[in-house]
Amino acid sequence: KRYDAIPPRTVVSLKGLVSASERNGDQGVIKEYNPSTGRYVVVFEENNESMSVKASNLLQHVHVKIHDVKSQPELNGKRGTVISWSKERYNIHVMDLNKFVSLRPANVVLDVGVVGQICGLNSKPELNGKWGTIKNWIRESNKYDVQLSASQVIRIKVENLRV
Repeated sequence: KRYDAIPPRTVVSLKGLVSASERNGDQGVIKEYNPSTGRYVVVFEENNESMSVKASNLLQHVHVKIHDVKSQPELNGKRGTVISWSKERYNIHVMDLNKFVSLRPANVVLDVGVVGQICGLNSKPELNGKWGTIKNWIRESNKYDVQLSASQVIRIKVENLRV
């Protein structure tokens, strides 16, 4: 079992492509991960074509729970879907309210089982850039337990994990 790869059937959109920039924003589904190239095969919904893409060019449209928003407390506890990432914030569609909000990572709780990339760790900078699977969210400290391999689980702040 891999803990460092986005699972098949995850809905994603493309971002930051240079050679095929016209595909940026296109939505598809992960078909498989190729560990020898470090790329994902993405199948596009509209035409069933596929493309091999680096993880850094993918945004996962995963479900989240909104947490600890002081300025808009009515959002707390609501569920949403990550639509995009910009200016160090997640743009989220809140289903119940049918509205879009832009939130800091500290206010977004990713679901258990989501695979994210570690970033911004000062205590263990060698882990930055690595991918792992969320095993648990600890509400009191707003941290995740992230499984990096069969034998390694680390605890990090929610803002140190990106999808």
